[in-house]
Amino acid sequence: MESKQLSLTHLVQYPTAYSKESDSKYPTILALHGRGSNERDLIGLAPHLSNELLWISPRGTFELGPDSYEWFQITQIGKPDPIRLANALNTIDHFIDEIIESYPVDKNKLYLLVIVQSGYMPQEAGLKIDEAGIKDRPFILTHGIQDPLLPIDWARRSREILMNLNVNLEYHEFNMAHSVTAESLEVISAWLEKQLKR
Repeated sequence: MESKQLSLTHLVQYPTAYSKESDSKYPTILALHGRGSNERDLIGLAPHLSNELLWISPRGTFELGPDSYEWFQITQIGKPDPIRLANALNTIDHFIDEIIESYPVDKNKLYLLVIVQSGYMPQEAGLKIDEAGIKDRPFILTHGIQDPLLPIDWARRSREILMNLNVNLEYHEFNMAHSVTAESLEVISAWLEKQLKR
């Protein structure tokens, strides 16, 4: 998991076929952990998914506690401050530019593992969405019906937003809390395999 010095602390896991001597580019997962986690969290899913993938997992910029980080400081869950959210998105955008320059990333197959699992779209944060840019793009959203941190209604609202934006959405609800299960992981794995064959 050798990583380079970029603007964000991060971990990297190369695909099985990776060779330093090769000019090959690889489909890439940019794994953005949730609030209170760290860069070691989502990269732990790598062994359960395709070994063709390059994984890059950065650490959030604000420390909450030992091994606990967030991407922007939250004052009220579900209602992020628009300026703090915009700053976090700029930080991630800059990091994406860095990884495309520094690692063998196939920029046409760069997947953000963020809203994928138990996430939501903050409706009141003034997000500017490039509607033409995301039209027909593939998205997957999974959520636990018993999630005590981010209610299932938030996922359902996010589903409606994405559907209205005309993305290629696959949506699943599972009988789980704020977690990943074998069933949800199987669905995500199948979706990723489908994207890799496009």
